[in-house]
Amino acid sequence: MTALKIIRLELFINGRDVPAASYFKVRDPGRLTDTVAEVAVGTAEDVGIAVDAAHKAFQSWRGTSLENRIERLRAAANALEIRSNELADLLVREQGMLRRDTLRDTANGVGSLREAALLADPFLRAEEFRDDEAWVRVEKVPVGVVAAIVPWNAPMSLTMGKVGPALAAGNCIVVKPSPYAPVAVSEALKTVAGFFPPGVINIVHGEDDVGTALTHHCLVRKISFTGGTRTGRAVMAAAALSVKNIGLELGGNDPAIVLDDVLPSEIVSEIIKGVFPRSGQVCYAIKRIYVPRRIYTDFCSVLCEAIDKYQVGYGLDPRSTFAPMNNKAQFTYVRELIERARKTGATVRELGSKLDPASWENGYYLRPTVISEVLPDAEIVMSEQFGPVVPVVAYDSEEDALAMANATEYGLGSSIWGRDIERAKRLAQRVEAGMTFINSHARTALGGRHMPFGGMKQSGLGRAGTTVGLAEYVEYHAISLNRKGVPAFATTHAQA
Repeated sequence: MTALKIIRLELFINGRDVPAASYFKVRDPGRLTDTVAEVAVGTAEDVGIAVDAAHKAFQSWRGTSLENRIERLRAAANALEIRSNELADLLVREQGMLRRDTLRDTANGVGSLREAALLADPFLRAEEFRDDEAWVRVEKVPVGVVAAIVPWNAPMSLTMGKVGPALAAGNCIVVKPSPYAPVAVSEALKTVAGFFPPGVINIVHGEDDVGTALTHHCLVRKISFTGGTRTGRAVMAAAALSVKNIGLELGGNDPAIVLDDVLPSEIVSEIIKGVFPRSGQVCYAIKRIYVPRRIYTDFCSVLCEAIDKYQVGYGLDPRSTFAPMNNKAQFTYVRELIERARKTGATVRELGSKLDPASWENGYYLRPTVISEVLPDAEIVMSEQFGPVVPVVAYDSEEDALAMANATEYGLGSSIWGRDIERAKRLAQRVEAGMTFINSHARTALGGRHMPFGGMKQSGLGRAGTTVGLAEYVEYHAISLNRKGVPAFATTHAQA
């Protein structure tokens, strides 16, 4: 393959590229010897400059009409859509996912901007109430400067899912992309920024120190973080120092409960779509499957047969149906989880075919793995694996399955699989999660319009999507007039 040009990515502050004193390299997870980009390393000082720029821009941007903000968002979404193919290819090279996944991520990013524009009116308009004694106006006003800290696994959709509602509501934003996938999303953000005044969108790259500086800055009034639960706790603690508004989309350990009225062959193809999106590197992917004991052996057999059809290879290889992992830390963590499960006596089946096996040492490749004959409290079951491995646990009664599904600190997504829909609905209502799907593990088009995205317990605070998510980026300002308080003054002005 011909060597590709290495991209040099700067910070982006107040509408212009800003160089840094040092740069880090982003390597292709599927071809580690290939450098994709050299990215500017931001500092706490850069964070301060970016926040100041956002705060200054906010003073005028907040007064921009709702119609103007909506028009800009729609124009930005159209421009981003034009770059979709180019950005999807770039995202594969830095992130490692299949191209079909990066295309979907980019499309979802465009969709997030359009959704924010669609929902903004009438949701963001003030409401007025009056009777003979009083007049009340309830306004939804912007919070100010928003700090958005985004992950690597779906950077386009997750970033634009913060940028769209934040800007629609009249806020300004400073984005810290993940160092594992900063390039495509920064290019996308700069495309969007071209439709807004300088300072409305800013980008600071870096490691944990940049995130810490953002979460502690006194002018940041809202933190929107997507990532691991451990880091989320640190963000929450930092926000407490100045009582910042926070939104935390954290980890998940989503259970799938298979009921005893289905045949494994009826559901397995849909279940594996929920287990292995982006090679299992999705916060709300299925991470543990509970199966009635009487069909357990048959289910595991059918599941493994289906998974064994995957072709594991490079994300831009059209033959690939399963991609590598994104980074060394997660690759090592998942591989060690699998080995520890093997040592406990669980049955470990590594499945799928290796494409170009001679090149596997040059990437973070793992075959999709099923762990069976495993105890319900095993580490592999209770942990968020965030990779291409899934444990399958046998259960004896529906109550046992529900108890095991809820026995976790997480509560993001979940799914129920059965023929008796009313039974599945009743069980779904008892699952402790922000989202429960029946006979799928993904939002439908209808669900995308009406299901707020987010979790319970330590899976986070707040929601994204729908008007519930848009409300995360406003404060409510209530104004009340007592009509009888100053009668003469009120009468004079009424006549005027």
